[in-house]
Amino acid sequence: MFQKTFRKVDTLPSTLVPYLGTVFLDHPWADADIRSKVLVGAAGKVEGFIGVFPMRLEWEGRSLRAAFAGSMMVEGHERNPLAGARLLRAFLAGPQDISLTETANAVTLGMWQKLSLPPDLGYSLNWLRIFRPAEAAVNVMEMVSGVARVLRPIGSFADLVVERSGLSTLRAPVSPARRVQFQDATREEFRDAVLTLKDAFPLRPQWDRPWLDWLLDHAAQKRNFGEVAWRVGLSRNGELAGCYGYFGRPRGIGRLLQALCAPAVAGELVDDLFAHADQSGCAGLRGAGHPWLTPDLLTRRTAFLGRTYYLAHARDKALLQPIQSGQALITGLAGENWMRLIGDSFD
Repeated sequence: MFQKTFRKVDTLPSTLVPYLGTVFLDHPWADADIRSKVLVGAAGKVEGFIGVFPMRLEWEGRSLRAAFAGSMMVEGHERNPLAGARLLRAFLAGPQDISLTETANAVTLGMWQKLSLPPDLGYSLNWLRIFRPAEAAVNVMEMVSGVARVLRPIGSFADLVVERSGLSTLRAPVSPARRVQFQDATREEFRDAVLTLKDAFPLRPQWDRPWLDWLLDHAAQKRNFGEVAWRVGLSRNGELAGCYGYFGRPRGIGRLLQALCAPAVAGELVDDLFAHADQSGCAGLRGAGHPWLTPDLLTRRTAFLGRTYYLAHARDKALLQPIQSGQALITGLAGENWMRLIGDSFD
């Protein structure tokens, strides 16, 4: 069902089933009370599924049970148009303190809205920064048909001509370090930076080193977007000020995995992120909503688009205040985008 819904193929890769089991059933924060949901028809056949990933958050010294909903699918939706709504209601009726999804599409968004649950605009602002327009266009065409890869040399040549002609360019300038100096980091250094910087967010995951290592191990397995670059930023007195990690490959459109920083240096993080991705050969870079970066993204030739939507629900409405104010760490590694189910392929 997953392959038919999201990959439009009938073949079942040998690695997909164990991966689904690991992600949804056998992971460090598995919760016997918060499970994925299946819809079983009258004949006993599974007709729908919604993957549910439990997580632990903390807020004002309180430990919260959270659940992320993703990978919702229905077989024969035309015959059973209410199946998706039934799965969603079953998910929201769970024992979790807060229900979240980082990757809702337009159909899922409509289901939440019928329940009077609006999207969170700050975390739904997906963004795209193009460095090489022709190569980026070829990259998009390749997503539709692999045959388009024969156009790569033409795209590279077109971007080179524009750049050398002195016409307006979208290339990201390399800005001199001001208050923060960013540098390449190991995955372990990035992990430790995340564990330190997360405490600036009122609503945040209850991460420790083993759990964050587990997430990073899974994120590093995603290969369709390229290799992961880890960077940390230090202030002039050597204090940690920011960090980010993104997937990237030459001629491809990179994907931001996670970025954390003090608000005062968000502009410097964005400048370094764009310059590093550009110098690494990426045709462009995209990311999900990081509200603490949005003001600086707006002023750096960044386009915003509504491709996926962030949705949150809690019976205690006070839990939603940090999300509505953009002060919650609930995206990227703290959300769903580390999963291979989002954008990766299986053998």
